[in-house]
Amino acid sequence: MSVGRGVGSGVRLLGAGAGFGAGAILVLAVLVLSVLAPAVTCSPAGGASGQSRGVIGELPPEVSLRDLSGNEVALRGFEGKVAVFDFWAVWCGPCRVSLPFFQEMQDRYREDGLVVIGLHVDEGLPADSEVQAFLDEYRVTYLNLISTVEADEGFRVNLVPTTYLADRSGRVRKRHLGFNPDRTPARLEEEIRDLLGLE
Repeated sequence: MSVGRGVGSGVRLLGAGAGFGAGAILVLAVLVLSVLAPAVTCSPAGGASGQSRGVIGELPPEVSLRDLSGNEVALRGFEGKVAVFDFWAVWCGPCRVSLPFFQEMQDRYREDGLVVIGLHVDEGLPADSEVQAFLDEYRVTYLNLISTVEADEGFRVNLVPTTYLADRSGRVRKRHLGFNPDRTPARLEEEIRDLLGLE
């Protein structure tokens, strides 16, 4: 039932298979959304056997990515901060909910040592101007980088959104797949506060 976005890192969204009529597609959509909640529409790309925990306990890949101004940013350059690495895409429905949430977290906990880093996945990568327009539309001002296949694979990202939380030593401690607006925000904020050492 998964439909890929083309070549690249293999990041996928849930879609309808060929041969279904409009009615069948609607029924499938209702069933999926009723189980997963409106914003959770991501599906694994497959081939991730043995990688179910992602990079938990590891440092981020030792790569640098460019931001939308062309500056190079090292993924291991956030030691001393609690870092959120959020993989997203302009074609990702749940990201329209998750990005404003991460902006809220950045605004609320910046002074406590939180840094949010958005990473637009390599899959289906649009022009920088389209990425920036999307961020502007959702009033996202935190750091955003253009990911690469190397970075996507280094973080073992097979769907979007995928979010990792790293502690102040730089090691990744938590991973979230998808974004359920009814449950994910509370869990993420609790984990962020815990890594920041806030009660």
